[in-house]
Amino acid sequence: MARDSGEVSTMDAIGRTLVRWCLILALPVLAWHPIPAAGAERDVVGMITEIHLGRGQVEVGSAGAQRWRPATPLLTLRAGDTVETTADAWVVIVLSGGRGTVKVDEATSPFVVTAPAPGQGRFHKGLSILEASITFLSTTPRELFGNLGSRGGVRPPVILTPRNGPVLPESLVFEWRGSRSSQYGVRIVGPDGPVFERANLAATRLAYPKDAPPLTSGVRYTFRLQPAWHPPQEVWFEVIDADHAQAIRQDLRDLEEVLPSGPSPATAVILRAGFLARSGLLHDARLRVAEALARQPEEPTLHFLLGELSARQGLGREAMESFAEARYLLGGR
Repeated sequence: MARDSGEVSTMDAIGRTLVRWCLILALPVLAWHPIPAAGAERDVVGMITEIHLGRGQVEVGSAGAQRWRPATPLLTLRAGDTVETTADAWVVIVLSGGRGTVKVDEATSPFVVTAPAPGQGRFHKGLSILEASITFLSTTPRELFGNLGSRGGVRPPVILTPRNGPVLPESLVFEWRGSRSSQYGVRIVGPDGPVFERANLAATRLAYPKDAPPLTSGVRYTFRLQPAWHPPQEVWFEVIDADHAQAIRQDLRDLEEVLPSGPSPATAVILRAGFLARSGLLHDARLRVAEALARQPEEPTLHFLLGELSARQGLGREAMESFAEARYLLGGR
């Protein structure tokens, strides 16, 4: 169904233009972070999910090659790759085949990645979901991770989430970029007219109230943001039906059973978000990553994944900022 708002179409066009600029700016980085060939993700046996540099460095050497490259967020690893750390730097690697995670630091470096034993981890549903999450994350476009600039200037408000997609019933939270000193009006409109309205909100986040009129699954609603000094913006969202939502929750429970326990919760959040995004629930994936970032603001992989989700949602500027923050935390590389 086509969007009805000219403003939304304009913002999406701007977002696509910014992402294209990201690609152009990232060209020098491609030489150091090549994109895997088609089908190469099938050989992935590990992935870097957390990076802490401190005063040291983390490098990865490819099997059978003399070339080393810096570790980057969600970098995929193949059998025979070597991960090496110096000083107080460390990384977390999640391994395929239900083998959990390994923390590579001064005590365990260098670490040589191995493949799982034949048939390892093939009979548990949660493991297949975990593998699917790793596969999805391994296809994130590294070409966007370039010299993406920095924050700057006061910009008009923009709806962050949800943005033209499905949401789980229990996670209906509206977020927008704006000033906490400004006031906003919001309106949710269904096929039969307005369903919910609030005026003079001095906030940039609103959870759909429990006492508000219930929303019908499978129905497309419009969320309208009305800033005081800027044109209104609109996006659509759709609450998924109860059976679909229950299946997603069950998959998350199955995934929970096999999620590796690491030195921090970031790896588990990243893998859950990968599953949700793969399932088309970008809104829910974004909420989980944003919540994790509030607890671990110095984890570059979380910033990188938020940038990837923003790019997929048409938020070009926000994607640029998240990628730039990840690069800053990795020493500007």
